[in-house]
Amino acid sequence: MRQEAVSLLRCPICKGALSQEGNSLLCAKRHCFDVARQGDVNLAPGRRADFYTKELFVSRAAVFEGGVFDPVIEAIGGAIERHVRAAQPVLVDAGCGEGYYTRRVLAERAMTRIGFDLCKEAVRLAARSDKAGSYFVGDLANIPLEDACADVLLDVFTPANYAEFARVLRPGGVIVKLSPRAGYLVQLREAAKDQLRHARYEGGRVEEYAASRMQVLETREITYTLPVSEALVWHLARMTPMLAGVDLERVDLSGVREITIDETMVVGQFTK
Repeated sequence: MRQEAVSLLRCPICKGALSQEGNSLLCAKRHCFDVARQGDVNLAPGRRADFYTKELFVSRAAVFEGGVFDPVIEAIGGAIERHVRAAQPVLVDAGCGEGYYTRRVLAERAMTRIGFDLCKEAVRLAARSDKAGSYFVGDLANIPLEDACADVLLDVFTPANYAEFARVLRPGGVIVKLSPRAGYLVQLREAAKDQLRHARYEGGRVEEYAASRMQVLETREITYTLPVSEALVWHLARMTPMLAGVDLERVDLSGVREITIDETMVVGQFTK
């Protein structure tokens, strides 16, 4: 856990500032949170993620390393360059998973990078693979960060808590939110349609909901189709919540040789 990140944390129990003493983070009331050997810390004691497993995030890492989402990374970086003026911004990745977006977005730019997720295994993977960032287990309903501490809040397919997002963003800070559109992973959903309650996904509601809660600076559709290997197809099937509950052993993925990524990116600010 890097010191510049520790200075922005607050106790999830009493909301007091945290400081590091040895291998622990403590507040003035002596609520204590141990820093793991990998550098991550659990700031959501008693909370756990249900669907998201270590195996899912291992597959996510394989998909990301395979370049499937590189155009999305570029789109996010471009949005930050256009709308964030801080010389060394603080980026907070809500629902960071294994930390791919946290570390890859504008990787060459100096930033304080903080990621959090409710899945302990994912946060551990992130901390192990990225020593330049800081990662913790955290709850969207009680983000253990100080008020007005972030310049960018990144939300990629994560359920939004707009009240908490507005609290942790500085005046003029931006939220970059991505949500799936109707064509997202359509090839996988078509292959598994016999086990899905809804084979079709209708995008749009997330964007409308976001627009009702903040001033929208930019909206962009990110859509492309690219060839994928058999191994990447299986990793994609294992990683997506869209196939949650599907018995993949009963799904014929042999004909899937390309994948469509279809997302909406909304960039906005909260007005006080």
